Amino acid sequence: MLPLHPHDDFPYHQAITPMGSPVTSDPRFNDGYYFACYRPGRHVFCGLRFHPNNNVVDGYAGAVSDGVQRGFRASRAMDADRHAVAVGPLRVEVVEPMVSQRIICDANDFGIAFDVVVTASCDAFFETPHVQYRYGRVLNHVLRYTQPGRAQGTVSIDGIDEPVDEWFTTRDHSWGIRQTMGPALPVRGSTPLDPDPRALRLWVPFEVGAHAGFFHLHEDADGGVLDCEGRLETTGGTGDSFAIVGVDHDLVYEPGTQRLAAGSLGLRLETGATFDMDFDVACAPAHPQGFGYARGWSDGGNPGVWRGVDVIEGERFDVADAAIITGPAHSIEGKRLGGTEFVSDVRTADGATGMAHVEHMLYR
Repeated sequence: MLPLHPHDDFPYHQAITPMGSPVTSDPRFNDGYYFACYRPGRHVFCGLRFHPNNNVVDGYAGAVSDGVQRGFRASRAMDADRHAVAVGPLRVEVVEPMVSQRIICDANDFGIAFDVVVTASCDAFFETPHVQYRYGRVLNHVLRYTQPGRAQGTVSIDGIDEPVDEWFTTRDHSWGIRQTMGPALPVRGSTPLDPDPRALRLWVPFEVGAHAGFFHLHEDADGGVLDCEGRLETTGGTGDSFAIVGVDHDLVYEPGTQRLAAGSLGLRLETGATFDMDFDVACAPAHPQGFGYARGWSDGGNPGVWRGVDVIEGERFDVADAAIITGPAHSIEGKRLGGTEFVSDVRTADGATGMAHVEHMLYR
């Protein structure tokens, strides 16, 4: 018999299972959050994810400051407490659905703690579902919404407390089947696969002046657009909202490297107008293998794998040198992702300022 979940008391069921049990038995099914809070020179991040078919809740928290990334990864048995949105020192509380969340990381041995309330600056953008098959098998089927906001609270980095007063924030909530979550399940066939056409990814929530919004795009090696979508909103409840149908970009890199340094963005709106922004990277980038992504756990595995009833690990590593593709010491050289999450100062031609979270990836 499947166990009941506290949320089963609400009439919100969408499948003939209790709330804590997904309708699919795929071990790659997962559901969880990503948060980032930032100002120039500081980038604080965390994530928490449920993997119910593997009896795992895992997550991470960390910060980039003064050229160093520090943080931890934690994992626990889900059946120990199916209701708590928490793992290790980290927990998430929904204060007002789709508007405000509280993220808490208690003091620990890894140099990061915080207690922050995140409040949305505009409506969440519900991205087009990402559906991908390989040899007839579902490789990825993911839903995600993304939302910029502001934060209030306190952050402690290496034991030094700092007030968080209107820092910029980004969050996303995604769920579904992801090939990179849970146990590795190779999918093989009898014919060669077409190569992945993606060469560039940009995923950018932002707030600048009286505007906030989000876009993402993928391009191939020739600059052809594979997909692009987003929305620009006027903050303050005016109701102005315009679809972003294309993005022109001019990206600048640190000399001799593939590390992003600055750029210009032209957001083409459904009205035919263009909303132009320039940005400068305001902090060394966060490296997601420190989150546990891309086999970033010390055992060489992915998130969502059973590691024990209650496990925590972490490290700190230098991220200041743009010429070095780095990551946790246990990650394999030649397979390191390097930095992909760039918090950036943003400005428009009329003098408005703000910040953006620029996820930038160049695919091998």
